[in-house]
Amino acid sequence: MDNLPAVRLFLQIANTGSFSAAARLMGLATSSVTRQIGNLENELGVRLLHRTTRQVSLTEAGHLYYKRATSSIADYDDMNRAVSEMDGAPRGLLRITAPLIVGRAYLAPRLSEFYALYPEINIQLSLSDQIVDLVQEGFDGAVRSAVQLPDSTLMARHVQKVRRIIVASPDYLEKRGVPCQPQELQNHNCLVYYIHSANDVWGGNSRLWEFMGKEGPEDTLVPATFESNNGDALLEAAISGLGIAVLPNWHVAKYLGSGELVQLFNDTDYQFAQSDYNMYFVYPSSRHVSPKVRAFSDFLASSFDHL
Repeated sequence: MDNLPAVRLFLQIANTGSFSAAARLMGLATSSVTRQIGNLENELGVRLLHRTTRQVSLTEAGHLYYKRATSSIADYDDMNRAVSEMDGAPRGLLRITAPLIVGRAYLAPRLSEFYALYPEINIQLSLSDQIVDLVQEGFDGAVRSAVQLPDSTLMARHVQKVRRIIVASPDYLEKRGVPCQPQELQNHNCLVYYIHSANDVWGGNSRLWEFMGKEGPEDTLVPATFESNNGDALLEAAISGLGIAVLPNWHVAKYLGSGELVQLFNDTDYQFAQSDYNMYFVYPSSRHVSPKVRAFSDFLASSFDHL
């Protein structure tokens, strides 16, 4: 396996379509990547990549090598993990990606609990609202929110069903009154999540708030006094008394308990009926799930259960 580093580089180049991008991901100089790929091609006696000034593409031999190498590297890594983790102790670097709001408001405050349970695991937490390729970017797992996950090769564990609720601060309600019917929201400041992705958990118009009354469903298109694509911004705006917001139950639980926020439409003739969504922990498919990934998955599911 003397050429293993070069094979990994080849796979990164094939995945990213760029020598420079592969070099950045692997922490190498582009010249080093070019040299190693050249040596690999010389050793094999075939050209694996077509190179132009604008792009890199696979040759016919490159396509065959990519297919075989992907499978072989996965088996090799799986074998090493299985052997190194024979004692079953969770340890090592765990690279996780999560949405900004989940990482800041939920994961980060609970990491001390996780470290107390698993002191030999080191976590690298990357926060982004963009969906990243776990395999290509080298992540062990990701926390993702969705009404339903799209089909993929990733393994998924359902962590929690998330309920959205309507909240406002006591100061705001004292000044503007408490709405009891959906149409009354037209006379209030509404803080609205700004949809920027077709895959957003709102799945449509975030200004369209859905209710269930005695006579059946009733929807209302609320005025957007303030819009943001960040849940923390909406939360802080609601706490400060700017207006009424729809937020995940787990995100506002602390502030409902402290009295900084009040839940609306929970004991009236109209119940807020926006569809729930789900929280998942996803990780690359493998015949052998490492103890560190399993430990984090179990911890995540358990901690959400106690909300």
